[in-house]
Amino acid sequence: MPEDKYNFKATPESMSFAENLLHIGYAMDWHSQSLLGGRPSKDWKTDTIYKVSNKSKKEMIATIEKTFVETKNLIKEFDTTQLDDELDYFGLNRSKRQIFLLLSDHITHHRAQMLVYMRLNGLVPPRYVLFQ
Repeated sequence: MPEDKYNFKATPESMSFAENLLHIGYAMDWHSQSLLGGRPSKDWKTDTIYKVSNKSKKEMIATIEKTFVETKNLIKEFDTTQLDDELDYFGLNRSKRQIFLLLSDHITHHRAQMLVYMRLNGLVPPRYVLFQ
């Protein structure tokens, strides 16, 4: 998406393209590093890493790329004997396996929204490539 379209919203109440992008990053960081990795979670209200304000497209992409690298590293090092361990997920018991699946589903959900935003702006989204 061109940088001048990063503030595009499909509807007034929707997140912008940029907000979707950084929301993916924040949720990925929280689910992987905090829920699965045990690191204290970042405070959405005070932490600015995943906030859009005054960030360029280049800065946002760098933030997301760094978050993906950190998440991939956590996955590579994750002790698979803990996959069935349960934790509290907004008042629901969920296994760590379910959190990993949710992480993937959440990325797909918001990525799909972003692809629709591109189409609404007359752009052809990148071709889908199987996750490597």
